[in-house]
Amino acid sequence: MSHNHPTSRKRTRIPVSSKPECNCRMKYKMKTTLTTLAAIMLIASTAMLQSDRQERVQACAEEAGEGAIYLKEFVVSLPKAEKDQPPPVFRQSVILRGNNIYRFNLCNDKGQAIIRLYDSSTQLLTSYDTKTNKEYNPINFLCRKTGQYLVVISVKDGKAGEAVGIISHVMK
Repeated sequence: MSHNHPTSRKRTRIPVSSKPECNCRMKYKMKTTLTTLAAIMLIASTAMLQSDRQERVQACAEEAGEGAIYLKEFVVSLPKAEKDQPPPVFRQSVILRGNNIYRFNLCNDKGQAIIRLYDSSTQLLTSYDTKTNKEYNPINFLCRKTGQYLVVISVKDGKAGEAVGIISHVMK
């Protein structure tokens, strides 16, 4: 039998696609590596933000003055008030004990923050007097009755702002 016979031809493979073969294992490793790097970057940036927050709180607590013992912080970031809307505010309920002196102080990072304290319906103190345009920081509050109080922080003139507020206990 001759090698040139039509039935003895060598079979050639016809490519189905012109795309190169997929190396799925390599793609999986790359995807896993990129996901891991993204997670590391997210954790690192969160840790940096947390560290920055702690430094801001620590610095503000130190400004509370002599005899003030740190109790709680409020880290506030408020957007600018929208036209024809009330200014944004931060609200946080706190329990204060009667016959204790509390000190409230603010550290402004951006804008001029104002702190107010309310009982169920009455404003008990404010760090800004609108009549005299005077700021009081820090301010002391003699709590006469144990109960729930509302701390409200806003930014003067409805502007955007960032601040740290601190509540401290003051020794008598």
